[in-house]
Order: sequence, then structure tokens, then C-alpha cells
Amino acid sequence: MPGLAPASYLPGGDLADALRGAAGWTARTSVCLRFLARVRIAPLYVLIIVVINVVLNHAVSAETRTQVVLANSTNVDNLQHHRIWTLVTSAFVLDERAGVGAMVSLLLLLSVAEVLWGWRRLLVVFFLSNAVASCLVYGLLLVGVRGNWLGGAVTMASDVGTSYGSHAVGGALALTLPLRARRFLVPLAVLVVVVPLLDGATFTDTGHLLAVLLGFAAGWQMRRRPLAGCRLRRTLRCPGRTVAYSFDDVTQARAALLTVLRLHEHRQARLDDAVAACSDQADRIHVRETRDMSAIDGALAGGTWGVLLGTFVGIPLIGLVIGAVGIATVARRRDAGLNDTTVERTMRALPTGRAALLLLADPAGEPALTRALARAGGTPVPEVAREPGAARPDRDGSPGGERT
Repeated sequence: MPGLAPASYLPGGDLADALRGAAGWTARTSVCLRFLARVRIAPLYVLIIVVINVVLNHAVSAETRTQVVLANSTNVDNLQHHRIWTLVTSAFVLDERAGVGAMVSLLLLLSVAEVLWGWRRLLVVFFLSNAVASCLVYGLLLVGVRGNWLGGAVTMASDVGTSYGSHAVGGALALTLPLRARRFLVPLAVLVVVVPLLDGATFTDTGHLLAVLLGFAAGWQMRRRPLAGCRLRRTLRCPGRTVAYSFDDVTQARAALLTVLRLHEHRQARLDDAVAACSDQADRIHVRETRDMSAIDGALAGGTWGVLLGTFVGIPLIGLVIGAVGIATVARRRDAGLNDTTVERTMRALPTGRAALLLLADPAGEPALTRALARAGGTPVPEVAREPGAARPDRDGSPGGERT
């Protein structure tokens, strides 16, 4: 029996559900307008950029404008002197006049992302990718200058604008849209940033490539670990309760996982973790988690924060390596959300070949979860509890099974 394949969760499922339920173009237009009313951050950000650009181009002298641009650039000189705030402020300053077409395109891109992901994810993807891409470019330029491969003038170059963040958002969108769109948009996103590198590449072009790759990683994480951004309820007055539902086969469990993620997205149930598991004829347990980090997830997260922290002390690339290795090691040993032992005990109590969906959920949402999962073929497992002295299964499948 094959392992439990990742569920094809896509952010923005509530919009897709609403569009499928709308009959005719008029109804679909109404749905789109209703969802666009959620947009807040995208127009505010674009408005701030336009206002700053107008002030710099019409209200101050050219000398002052040049000083402001250089003071907010993520160049080698600024970051070497620990002007870390430029990792944020550089995204609000443009090196040239703001074009109407460019601003409208930026507004549309960020608005689509905000509708599909929500404003929190948009802020994280845009500004964190802008900062990380800037740190990586800084690290590469630092190596080039110290190795005498690049001239010293590059340390004072202006590096401001929205391009790193917007390229990252575009890459993340390409990875979080349905498969048919991904087949076209992912190669297009790569082509857009690779072609300039083939003809007189600049460090900004390299930054665009890095930003798109960061966007791909962010979009991949949104699909693989959709509950990773949720806060565990351990410190709240009403902690989450672990419930489980059994299914005849792995296909039903995958469909049920998507169902509960949609309920969470629609705010009809509050989930802190969701784990789909199945056992094969060899009595091995295969698990699909939505919160817990694998070593790859840990390496991505650790590398991101490592390069940022490394920039503080002038070693961003070394920080990247140390962070990636360190957090990847921790991720292999740390068990977030539902306990591995709980998953193993639940599966051992079910007949071989059965699948299960375990949820760490707010008790108030259990009726909605039970109704939805009953329609998907789920049967509640009477009691799910972790035995206090039970050993936690290893990640390689011993004794509890393997993770795939």
C-alpha cells in the first residue's frame, strides 16, 4: 500500500467554493466583489508608496531625494554598519518615479494574494522575502568585494523598491494556485527572472531570482503545512481536544483532511493541528501532518532566520548554513501539535489497512466536524488519549512507523 500522499490543499478554498456555488457570471462577479471587500493591506501599502514617491519627486530637492534613497538602500555599506531598518524601509522607497502601470500591477498582485491568503500571510511573504533576498544579495556582494571580484563602488549602490517582495509574492501565488495554472505560471515566473541573468546580469537581477525562489518555498509551505501559522491553545482557558475519525481507505482520509481544512478556513471550526494516518499490510504507519516540521521544513525556516541574524554580525551566508542545520536538527526531534504517540496508539487500535484523521480542535467546533466527516465516510473513534508513559515513535518508523 503506498504512503499517504500530501493532500492538495490550496489557500483560498473559501473563494473557490463560493465561485463553484455561484450560477452565472453575475453571481460570480458578485462573489468576487464580496471577497475583494476584504482587501485592506494591499491598497494601503501602494498608497503609502505613491505618497512617499510624490514627496521625494516634487516636495524636496534632488540632493535630498538622493540622500533618502541611499539611506534606505539595502547595500553593503548600510548593512555593514548595522542599518538593519533598511530591510523594511527599502520596500517603501522607489529609485525612480512611480509609473501608473507599475502601481496598478502591484496593487492587483498584492490584492489577489491578500484575498487568497489573508493579510497576515501577505505581510509575511512580502516583507520577509524582501528582507531575506536583500540579505542574500548583501552576502554575495560582500564575498565578491572581499575577493576582489567586484569593485568597491557596488557597496554604495542604491537598492530600493518593491521588486523583491513582489517577485516573492508572484512566486508564492504560482505555487498556491490550482495545478492547471501552476503548469503555466511556475515556468513563466522562472523565465521572467532567468532571462535578464543571461544578458548583462546585475545584482538586482540576482535578487529577483532569489526572491522568486523564496516565494516558491513560501507557497510550497502554505500547501504542505496549512496550520503552521496557528497558535496552539495550550495557554488558553479552553484547550483543544484531540478527536479521531476512522475511514475505510487512504483516499477517504485525504478527502476528509481537505474537508476539515476548509472548515477551518471558513471559521466553522478551529483547528490547532490535523494529522491523517494510514497503515499498510506491513503494519507500517504513514502520516501526513499539517503543523509539525520535517527536517526540510526546519532547514527552510532556520535558513531564513539564520541569514537575517547573520546580517547583524556581517556573516549572512554563514548564518544561513548554521540556521538551516540547527533548526533542521531540532525539527527532527521536536513534536509540535498532536503527539506522535497519540497517532501511533490510535492506528494500532484500528484494523490493518484502515485510515484515520486525528484533530486537535476547539470543542465548540466538534459538531460541525462530526457532521462534515460523517458525510465523508468517517466514524468517530470512541476515545483518543496519550498514555503517560508511552514511548514516542522515532521519525524513521521505529517502533511506531515511518513518516512520508
